[in-house]
Amino acid sequence: MLRKVVILTLSLVFSLVLFIGCSKQASNQQNDSTSNEPISLLFYTAQNGNYANDDNFQAEIGNFIKQKFPNITIEHIHKQTGTQYADLITQGKVPDIVLEASANTNSAIIQNGLNYDVSPLIQKYHFDLNRIDPALIDQIKKSGDGKIYGLPFNGSNFVLFYNKDIFDKFGVPYPKNGMTWDDIYDLAKKLTVNDNGVQYYGFEAHPGLMMQYNQLSQSWLDKNDNAAVNSDVWRNLFENLKRFYNIPGNVYTSVDDFPKGQIAMDLHVSEKVVLWPQQNTQMSWDIASAPTFKDQPGVGLQPNEYSLYISSGSPHKDAAFQVISYLLSDDVQMQLSKRGFVTPLVNKTIQQAYGQDNTLLKGKNISAIYYDKYATPIQTDSFTYPSNVVGTAFTDMLKNNQDVNTALRQLEDSINKKVTDLKNQQQANK
Repeated sequence: MLRKVVILTLSLVFSLVLFIGCSKQASNQQNDSTSNEPISLLFYTAQNGNYANDDNFQAEIGNFIKQKFPNITIEHIHKQTGTQYADLITQGKVPDIVLEASANTNSAIIQNGLNYDVSPLIQKYHFDLNRIDPALIDQIKKSGDGKIYGLPFNGSNFVLFYNKDIFDKFGVPYPKNGMTWDDIYDLAKKLTVNDNGVQYYGFEAHPGLMMQYNQLSQSWLDKNDNAAVNSDVWRNLFENLKRFYNIPGNVYTSVDDFPKGQIAMDLHVSEKVVLWPQQNTQMSWDIASAPTFKDQPGVGLQPNEYSLYISSGSPHKDAAFQVISYLLSDDVQMQLSKRGFVTPLVNKTIQQAYGQDNTLLKGKNISAIYYDKYATPIQTDSFTYPSNVVGTAFTDMLKNNQDVNTALRQLEDSINKKVTDLKNQQQANK
């Protein structure tokens, strides 16, 4: 299968690293974190740009580990220029724990040779998977090769942000939980206004995220790794979002411009609930649940969560698993939830505590965070084509003023060509 295709140079380098790691492991049996023996774990955050600042990492992850496991020293590296996966592998710095988006299990974890099935450790330490939302585990399996290579750490649900000042200015009722795409489209038309030279945008969304985590659970490939985008379902997804940008004046701009105060509604990930109010403390805002298709009420987008993975090259797998287990404990998850983190746990008490300790969230419609159920995750493990390919095609369509049918035909041709190239590469590497 195409998922076995790995960049040859990285494979050779990583094979050497694994050999060294395994040799070390054979002579020094895996340490248990409950012992007093000092252990050093390399924690690699490949996701959440917030952790580029190590103080944020320590406050949200590192300090919990230090308090529970005083014998463990954490070395933290964040993914950025000079510390990409390839850089670490080349330097022989194989992480013990990786924080990565679950949807990237194949492209980031497996393709870099870091995959390790934690199922035996789940059994060994009696970790209860039923505590975690099954859709999140399903995504990890479907984004990999069916195994459990990681455990969800925190979620990033999609919510509809809205600027109350703009709604008030034009006398439009605020959005509420449970609205459809058609409802939001009607609001967007009323709120896309040029007022005395100031352009207000009715609605913005991130096309890449909207397509990758689409509510109709559509993959861009079929089971034979052929393009599956030139279809009625994908046409529906494209046309549904494109109509917002057909509203005169509602041009596509950055979804992260919401704090600037000219976007009325913005569909984005829930961590912005904590970030955006800090960027504009004067803006009056709130959230509602993500819009849904009228024939699928209550179905949000697919899971978009970060998971914790144990690297195949780690000599401290048991200790790493116990660290992850503790980060997923009710106690830690409750503290994180109160700060404004979406928990992967099904515990309603923890979910309802969301944002309680964050003064910026007082009086906000927190029920929107967990209002919808997740759409069924798509199967993505058979092909490592970039997950943003459909979103890029959508934005190119807008830039080039194309119609939907033309954009989907071109995307289909592009994907099939790439599949052929990868198949030829696979054959050449045999």
